[in-house]
Amino acid sequence: MVGIIDDTCLRYPLGTRIKIGDNCGTVLYVGEVLGYQGTWLGIEWDDPKRGKHNGTIDDKHYFYTEHPTAGSFIRPGKVGPFQSLEEAARERYLDYSENALDQQLMREAQESLQAAFFEVVGMDKLARKQSKFEQLTDVSVDNCPVNSAGYLKEFTMLTTLNLSHTLVWNWEIVADICRQIPSLRNLSLDCNRLVVPSDLDISNLSPAFDNLRFINLRECGFKKWSDVMQTALLWPYIESLSLQGNPISELSVVDTTKIFKNLKELDLHRTKLCDFDQVCKLSNIKTLEFLNLMENGIEIIKFPECESDAKLLDVFPALENLNIFHNPIWNEIDAFNELDKLPKLKRLNKTPHLKSDFNEMFVNAVSMISNLQVLNKAQISPEERRGAEYDIWKKYAPEWLQASMKPETLKEFYKKHRTYALMLKKYGSPAEFIPRSNVKVSNLIKIRILHSETGDVWEKKLPRMITVQTLLGLIIKRFHMDSDTAPQLCYVDHKHPELIVPMDNLSKSLDYYSLQESDTVLVKWQNSM
Repeated sequence: MVGIIDDTCLRYPLGTRIKIGDNCGTVLYVGEVLGYQGTWLGIEWDDPKRGKHNGTIDDKHYFYTEHPTAGSFIRPGKVGPFQSLEEAARERYLDYSENALDQQLMREAQESLQAAFFEVVGMDKLARKQSKFEQLTDVSVDNCPVNSAGYLKEFTMLTTLNLSHTLVWNWEIVADICRQIPSLRNLSLDCNRLVVPSDLDISNLSPAFDNLRFINLRECGFKKWSDVMQTALLWPYIESLSLQGNPISELSVVDTTKIFKNLKELDLHRTKLCDFDQVCKLSNIKTLEFLNLMENGIEIIKFPECESDAKLLDVFPALENLNIFHNPIWNEIDAFNELDKLPKLKRLNKTPHLKSDFNEMFVNAVSMISNLQVLNKAQISPEERRGAEYDIWKKYAPEWLQASMKPETLKEFYKKHRTYALMLKKYGSPAEFIPRSNVKVSNLIKIRILHSETGDVWEKKLPRMITVQTLLGLIIKRFHMDSDTAPQLCYVDHKHPELIVPMDNLSKSLDYYSLQESDTVLVKWQNSM
């Protein structure tokens, strides 16, 4: 019995990944079970519904599972077969088997050997004459029972390898693959469970990963950030890392002299991060350009304090692209004001607040993040920026005027509205837009409507609450235009003629766009914009 157990232990070391049907699990015990004959494998299943217990039988603990019903015992004979990467790739890409060798090639070999048959030991060499592995640049063996490398020297041009949903379970296997394929740059290991490497493993294996640039570890079961950092010691020069779907809720400061030395992209999509203070612990990664925080539980964005006219040069100093889609951020104005502290932020992805819409979010984001160039993949034009800034310039005019009466309150105002001082330099004082309580404001305003092609001008008094849709109808009728080719409207502030604001929301009123007496509405067509 001892010999059988030893052989089983060699075949199934603790940590080995196995697959039965569609269910994958990890071997946590090999040996006898009291009261039952033979050798058993104690398995922790990825799906707890597949198991029966937590590794305890008749009050005796054999192994421990995280979920109380994730464990079970199985006979070694029930475990499905394993493959090497070479075998899986050959099967998927070359459809090679011993019975499927090219018949012409076999006849030529028989003639050259002057024999009716030849030994099986020659099969591999013969098969490799048919191989086109050297032409492959991308290989995917996802969902194959791969748990070893095999012979991979023929992958001379391979740059991208997908090992998702396989049975790769330790970094020795991955290192063997990378050593044999020095051209490999992109490696996907998502939905595998890999043993955290020891310090000795890191010392022995890390040179094998020097050429890797991208690693995908989506849904690999990482729960502790310390395990991520220990594993990252294997590949300190990685440029892109995906940890999507790993239930990590706490982070810690990274020692960039040891790991993430060249990290440019980090994907933390759908982890368990709820506290933005945890995210700030990564702010010392000086090379980080893209950070994906999509679908986490972040409610508040808060950075360290700094002067309203300064940036945080030591906090995410290279970050240009941030994705905070589908986070329950409850005050997006405060969030945008905080994001303006980042020195290089140019691209932002964010879901509008439930109480706002995209147009409102667009105005707030563009006006409050001074370097922003792209919002939700939409390029921000100079006209859109001027329009957004102009709206915010007028919106906060009363608050600014009240705050300006005392230096300390004005400083606090600029702290909450970091970009407002820049708007004052561009557009001057907004005092005239501040309603005076003792002055009755007329519901009518007189505006100029300019036909951009003919130069015709129409001066008209209109209600402040008239919609852009209604105004457009009046303009089409007044200038005898074809209603099938409706023009586009925008307005020019008479005191700031360089400011041209598109009136692209037909349901909004003139008051919404803050049109004032003597402003000009331009009537344009697409080809004349």
